Amino acid sequence: MPFGIGHWELIALVLVALLLFGSSQLPRIGRQLGRGVREAGREIAEVKTALDPQAPADEQAEKPQR
Repeated sequence: MPFGIGHWELIALVLVALLLFGSSQLPRIGRQLGRGVREAGREIAEVKTALDPQAPADEQAEKPQR
């Protein structure tokens, strides 16, 4: 599992989130988190390109654009 989180810990996190936010809010929160992670990835790629313009552009070619 990612970040060393096991199955039981992941289930516990989902249950706590469900209790805190309710089932109607979880999809919206998930979408916002996904957008934030994508945006952070783009910003990191821009910084890497700015710091090392000689770097190959293969990393961006591997990721499909949505």
